[in-house]
Amino acid sequence: MGYTQKVVIIGAGISGLACAYRLRQLGIPCLVLEAKDRAGGLIATVRRNGFLFEAGPQCPRFPPSVWRLVRELNLETEFVAGDAGAKRYILRDGRLHPAPFSPAGLIGTRLVRLGSKLRILTEVFGSSQPPPHEESLADFVQRKFGAEVLDYLVDPLVSTIFFGNADKMGMESAFPALVEWERNQGSLVRGAIRARKTKRRTGEGNQSSQHAETNPKRDTLRVTDELPSLGSFRSGMAALPERLAAELNEEIRYSAAIACVEARQGVNGAAKATWQIGLSSGEKIVADHLIFAVPAYIAAQFLVGSAPKLASQLKAIEYAPVCAVGSVYDRSQVANTLDGFGYMVPRREGLETICTFWNSSLFPGRAPEGKVLMTTFAGRGTSNNGAAIGEEEYAQIVEVENARALGIKGPSLDRMVWKDPRALPQYNVGHAQRVAELQNILQTMPNLRIVGNFLKGRSIGDCVDVAFAAAQDVHSRIRSENI
Repeated sequence: MGYTQKVVIIGAGISGLACAYRLRQLGIPCLVLEAKDRAGGLIATVRRNGFLFEAGPQCPRFPPSVWRLVRELNLETEFVAGDAGAKRYILRDGRLHPAPFSPAGLIGTRLVRLGSKLRILTEVFGSSQPPPHEESLADFVQRKFGAEVLDYLVDPLVSTIFFGNADKMGMESAFPALVEWERNQGSLVRGAIRARKTKRRTGEGNQSSQHAETNPKRDTLRVTDELPSLGSFRSGMAALPERLAAELNEEIRYSAAIACVEARQGVNGAAKATWQIGLSSGEKIVADHLIFAVPAYIAAQFLVGSAPKLASQLKAIEYAPVCAVGSVYDRSQVANTLDGFGYMVPRREGLETICTFWNSSLFPGRAPEGKVLMTTFAGRGTSNNGAAIGEEEYAQIVEVENARALGIKGPSLDRMVWKDPRALPQYNVGHAQRVAELQNILQTMPNLRIVGNFLKGRSIGDCVDVAFAAAQDVHSRIRSENI
């Protein structure tokens, strides 16, 4: 037995939740179908024995769009700010070095030699142009600054952000602004200076008008000037999707596994096309508008019959495996002071570890007094048959690597492990073009929308922006249908 719903959203990660929440604000009820028994997707927090384990974002950025969401959900008092100036470290030859994020830091660092430093510091005086084709990040950095800068400065940073491979990542796909700066100014530094001046001239006016439209009662508060740019919540990052899910309440159905999705054409042109969603339970739901808020490869599986060209593009998007290991120690076990964010590992070091966050140093309440909690993201595949290794065995490999880098004695007292073979989308060479082709196809399918972290950025802010835009578009189309 089935029924008709105006809007159905498949997936209750941050993108699906934000889209449903915005639709609700616009007066459009919807139904969110989530295969798991919880909302949040990659954002997951486990609270156990006084420790707060995070599987997803550890200390993300909070751009204006997310801050507005936080305020509307009354989560401001739960927010805890991260220290943007906290120290980051990079591992080289088994030793931790401060990451050089300033000219003075670059001059003093031992991560790269003098010649590499000079190539960076003198870039502003040179002139270059990007090639006509899309470069990989590795090719770009080696062309501009050399292999050492790629290996020990750029690779550990972008690996931490994207969990990707610099040899595959595309410049137009992942860093379009850098390409434009070089193309228009002949220099990254000159391009950045010009972009900053332009932003200063136009940003304040745009920001105030945006506030007037979205938060007229709070337009005296300037988000980017007076609120922290990064942080988390006292009870963990899951507080955000949990609050969104609570607001949506009965509009979400959990453990609602999808069996099939079919496009249903109108009869003799007399009725508009709709979508039929079949659940594993046998139930069928007809949707006037359908929004996919799931990973690209999952959306591809459901669309291969109704929209094969769209499914083909979605299926081609690569995903990287990630394993997150949350480890607990007694403070006396760890020789390192753990003063800062944590550390990043260059691929050249040959370790499974990509980066390690020192959670109990970042925020209060992550571990009881006298204990420390750290979260390591790994998955480079340097271990033989790494993908086939069980979670606990893999966690032990990661903890051994941490022990060598941080001077840890003895086994961890507790741990949480999450392992996902297809965790994060990769903005590889050709990805931007693929997304453009996706959007072109979607223009021919007015009652189908796709949102997620594989379109215009992978941050929470990017996901919220894409979700809100999709909700607004659906709202506009429904209004036009009713005219």
